[in-house]
Order: sequence, then C-alpha cells, then structure tokens
Amino acid sequence: MNNPQHDVIQEIGASIQLSQRFLVATHVRPDGDAIGSVLSMTHLLHRLGKKADPYCQDPVPTAYRFLPGVGLIGARVLEPAHYDVAILVDCGDFLRVGTGLAESIGRVPVLISIDHHIAHASFGNIYWSNTSASSACEMLYDLCLSLPIAIDADLATTLYTGLLADSGSFRFSNTNQRVLEMAANLVAAGADPAFIAEQVYDSASVESLRLLAMVLANISFHAGDRLATAELSLKMFAETAASPADAEGFINFLRSVKTVEMAMLFREGTEGKINVSMRSKGKVDVASFAQRQGGGGHRHAAAFEISGTLPAIRSRFTQEALTYLERMIWKT
Repeated sequence: MNNPQHDVIQEIGASIQLSQRFLVATHVRPDGDAIGSVLSMTHLLHRLGKKADPYCQDPVPTAYRFLPGVGLIGARVLEPAHYDVAILVDCGDFLRVGTGLAESIGRVPVLISIDHHIAHASFGNIYWSNTSASSACEMLYDLCLSLPIAIDADLATTLYTGLLADSGSFRFSNTNQRVLEMAANLVAAGADPAFIAEQVYDSASVESLRLLAMVLANISFHAGDRLATAELSLKMFAETAASPADAEGFINFLRSVKTVEMAMLFREGTEGKINVSMRSKGKVDVASFAQRQGGGGHRHAAAFEISGTLPAIRSRFTQEALTYLERMIWKT
C-alpha cells in the first residue's frame, strides 16, 4: 500500500492480531464520521474473529440509526477489565469521549488512538494522526487494506457514511480524487449511495425541524454578512421536545449562505457550559480560533466548550470573530 503512514498502520495491525478483546469508542455528541468509524472499527475486528464492543456516551443521531450494528453501541462500560485494548476513533482529545467513558478506558491496558483532527497532544500507546485525511473512516479504509479481510457490504456502508458526512456530501474542501476513488470502491463493495443519502438527509424528525425553525429565526449576520451566528438554548430543546442529536448538522445551514465565510452556533449545555461549533470557507481557519479556547478540529470545521451564560458567550465570541475576520482582511 502506497501510504506515508505505513509504519503506524502496520503497528496497529500487529497489535490487533496479538489481542482478542477490544473496546471501541468515539467522541460525545457524535456525528456521521464518529458513528461510521466506531461501527467500522468494530465490524472489521469482528471479521478478524475478535471480540469487540462499540461505545459512545451520547445517543446516536436519528440520521445514523440505520447503520448496520448500531444497536450494539453502548453508553457505559460495565467491566473495563474484560478488554485487552481500547481503540478511540475520531477523537482528537482523550477527554472528548466523555468523563464516564474516559475513566473506564483509562483502566484498559493498551490504548490506540486513530484520528484526523488537529490535536493538542498525542495520547495512547499507539497514536495515529492524519490531519490530511478527510475523515476517520478514510483512515480506517487504509487500515482495512492492510488487514487480511475483504470489505463487505456492511463495512462498505459504515465507511461510506463517514466519508459522506465529513466531506459534506463530497462538497467540502477535503474532497479530493482519493476520497472519490474510495467512495467508488466502497460502492463496488456494496454501499448503496442513494439509500445512504436518503437515510442521512431525508430522515429528520418533526422535533428536529421545529428546533431548526427556532435556530433559523435567531440568526444574526455581521461584517457585511461574512459572519453568521445563531444559538440553541435549553429552553428551545424543551419547547420542541427535541434532543441534542436532533441538532446534528444545523451549523451547516449558517455556512450555506453565499456571503458567509465564518459561522458560529452557540449551544447551551448543562452545568453552565456552552458549546461553540464553527464552520468556515476559504482562508478562514476556525481550528486555530478554537485552539485558543482549548478546542480543536479542522481548518473549516472546529468547536470548543466554555463556561458562561448563552447571551454573554455569544456576545463575546461574536466580537472576537469579528476582530479575527478584520485581521484576515488586513492580511490579504
């Protein structure tokens, strides 16, 4: 396989072959790549005759509940001592798995991290980072090619879904020839593009649509419509009977406006925490913006979490984003 990260892929393959019992986990508030990669990793381990159990602290979004094996995903590890190896996928920071899972995973003897985000620091016994990859599922596709298994229809479906989700339906700047070739190979292996697209993009709940209407009603535009901001409060969730999983992908509506170069969605959480999700276009690097607040992500998709009230945090970081965009104008 012509891959510059061949050595670490081989190291992970060797560790898999030497072990039998695996815990596989991904980050809180999972997206399509998180669910696709945790299921893909679990499935390929099963194909190799290993015991593997997938975990995610938060519920699977409705759009991804069609994926094969999704019913196996647990939220809490009862017996960490039952596992030889823990594998984290699509998780740029160890604590992003959530406090409950982090404590359990910390008791597993070997930790393998597989991720494509810009991270603060490496972690685990084996750390595979590829920030040029479109998704964690792209990395797992490469891992599959190094293992003695053929990609079957179930594995093709979970891998394709991760590629589709993190590339924005093959619209984002991380879509390149290699990603499209992978997608074609996965279709040849049994992934059904029309079926997957229908499940992901045409299966919203009534609650989700009502919640989206409330988000769209509070959008603000700034700096000649280059910046768009909106908020999601706990009250909005309560009034629509929606769950956090129903808000998956809302930030992309803000980004979709032609003039918008940076979009920010402020979501109120519990215990005084505000999650700030960001998307950008062109030269605007939201990963560096997020890193200053202890967050991370990619150049055009990043997030961070901070303590405060929703109005105060939205006001503060709207101003900081405006200052950042002004600096971008000055640099160009």
